[in-house]
Amino acid sequence: MINSLLGEKLADIGVGETTKEMTPYHGTRYTLWDTPGRNDESAYTNQEYISFIKGLTQRLILIQYTIKEILNLIRLFDDLGLDYDIVVNKFDDIDEDEQDKFRRQIQREILSFKLKCKKNVFFLSASYPRMFSDWLKMVHHLTEECLDYDDYTATYTESESESELNSDSSSSSDTDDDN
Repeated sequence: MINSLLGEKLADIGVGETTKEMTPYHGTRYTLWDTPGRNDESAYTNQEYISFIKGLTQRLILIQYTIKEILNLIRLFDDLGLDYDIVVNKFDDIDEDEQDKFRRQIQREILSFKLKCKKNVFFLSASYPRMFSDWLKMVHHLTEECLDYDDYTATYTESESESELNSDSSSSSDTDDDN
């Protein structure tokens, strides 16, 4: 999926665990982090990893066939109150006649596992991005969220600068009064 989002073949792909350690991939205005996908609780519960995931502006959880594949990580996000989107990749592997049934199965799993912080679920194929409309919905969602974050950061930085200017001028006048 990283390769499709970046438009280049940068990340290793294959069957099974291809990502052994967290790896950054830099886009134009963002960085995508590929993390190992094992559903191993010990891999997710160290303080460094928790600090890392808390600092992310977006969290995409990539699955193929069931929420159970990565349930421990999802539970951690829910426990920490961190929003995330679920991306069901390789949707093209599901027979067209079975796709609606498969969507309902994933939605039932979301309800039965009582996922608290899930924002969106996207059904797509990273190999064939144009095949399903959820690809464009996901990209739009991610870019809109990034723009909102950039606006927030710019606004926050501007108001911080104004506060510093105001506090500088008030400290100057305090100093002037002392003379």
